[in-house]
Amino acid sequence: MMYSTINEMNREALGEIKEQFDNNRVVCEKVVGLFHLLSNKPRFRIVCMLMHGEACVQDIAFVISGGKMSNISQQLKMLRLSGVVKKRREGKQLLYSIADEKVARLVKFLRTEFLEDQPLSNYTKP
Repeated sequence: MMYSTINEMNREALGEIKEQFDNNRVVCEKVVGLFHLLSNKPRFRIVCMLMHGEACVQDIAFVISGGKMSNISQQLKMLRLSGVVKKRREGKQLLYSIADEKVARLVKFLRTEFLEDQPLSNYTKP
């Protein structure tokens, strides 16, 4: 069967795209993992809150769940183990902040795209 020049270029382009996809499999898995992690509403809200700056567990619980501590520490642990947030000790308190600048940029982008009327004026880089 004879292919036209357009079909041959399409096949060539498709071959290049397939090669790129094959080469970027690990990156794709990381991105999907991040989206899966942030698809949990409390975790996403924690990350959004931390865009305003570091906070202790009690403050995070107050903002995210009206002061209910249930589950907040567990969600913070998952975010910390995945490298999205980091913690530091100040006296007896643990303070959490955004650890991954790429995640901060992603959340800022999402906020700009979906909440344009609610700018993140107090954003400070982690």
